[in-house]
Amino acid sequence: MPPPSSRRNYRLNCHITGLIVSAAVLAASFGLTACTPTISAPAPVVIVAPSTSAEPQPSIPKPLEAELASYASSAKKPGDALVHIVSSADSPVIGRDLTALRGKDVEHGNAKDRKIHENIAALKQDLANLHAPAPGLDVAGPLDAASQHPGSRIVVLSSGLSTVAPVDLVALTANGWMFDPAPVADSIQRQGRLNLTGHHVTFAGLGVVGGSTQPRLPAFARKQLEALWLRICEKAGADRCDIAESEPVAAPPRATLPVPVVPVPAAYTDADGCARYAQLDDQTLHFAPDSAALPASADEVLQPLVESARRCQVRQVDITGHIACTTLDGRDSSNLSGRRAQAVASRLVALGLPASLLGTVVGRGADEPVIPNLTSDGRFIESAAVLNRRVEVTLWQ
Repeated sequence: MPPPSSRRNYRLNCHITGLIVSAAVLAASFGLTACTPTISAPAPVVIVAPSTSAEPQPSIPKPLEAELASYASSAKKPGDALVHIVSSADSPVIGRDLTALRGKDVEHGNAKDRKIHENIAALKQDLANLHAPAPGLDVAGPLDAASQHPGSRIVVLSSGLSTVAPVDLVALTANGWMFDPAPVADSIQRQGRLNLTGHHVTFAGLGVVGGSTQPRLPAFARKQLEALWLRICEKAGADRCDIAESEPVAAPPRATLPVPVVPVPAAYTDADGCARYAQLDDQTLHFAPDSAALPASADEVLQPLVESARRCQVRQVDITGHIACTTLDGRDSSNLSGRRAQAVASRLVALGLPASLLGTVVGRGADEPVIPNLTSDGRFIESAAVLNRRVEVTLWQ
């Protein structure tokens, strides 16, 4: 598995004044390279948003919002800036025209900008109002439905944690998270389940879960999920496949239908006996309350990680500290999570880990809970908080 530095982040850095509206060039406007405007017939944008109880409310990443504004700004007539929303394979497609109109005429000047802003706000509300129509999380089905719009630019707003065939993560992870994505993608292609030829597809929010039942995915599992959907996308013949840089999403899901829980291990060792990930909670590390002092007893769980790193030619070790939320704002004013991460890093080096292998050593406060430990009215749940007080160690090969 490559280190995080090789991750193919989705960077929307093209700032254009006119719409790149041919299908191929519109795709480039969302990509990673410089853009050159071309005047042609507009291609529709399709947003896939399954919107389940295992995910946060679907939201538009800020870079995409800026590109949608450019898309709408260049519209010359009604329907030129059409956005479709597909939430499932069977649900009706929602259409939202972002073209700034006054009656049947396109607005100009400041009035045009205000109208575009209003239209994008309405699109956001469309997304917030979505509810999964059936139990489970299906990503491939609505993605296939989106592909029925020829030449469209497809953006998938989902955790990607599908639990419905042909991509069932519950089954795929039955023997661990280090499954091979290739056979899954090959099977989908052989069955003719997905054809993305002529489309540029971007996945936003992969690995970002929500709700109160699905545990948060650690870094190695998110990387595996990204590899899976990129392989599926590429095998389905897409012109281009990207992964968006995930943005923190706090809005809880409105959907209530159940979604099977995909198991997430507290530790993972591969078939060669090499440690790849360890989630070390307070009961393992024995930090005192509100303290970053690491007792000597922690060596029992840290020494094997050092030995594995040296034996398995690990290239980088990332360490991330987390605390439990005690208030609704979740602030870590004393940086306890960061100090605990640093304490673990220092102890690993003292036990023999080469300091040159240390990568990111950071605290995330209470921003990334395994599961929520505060109710909506602020009541503290200690049984959940125990899971959230942790230090995660990821070993990249």
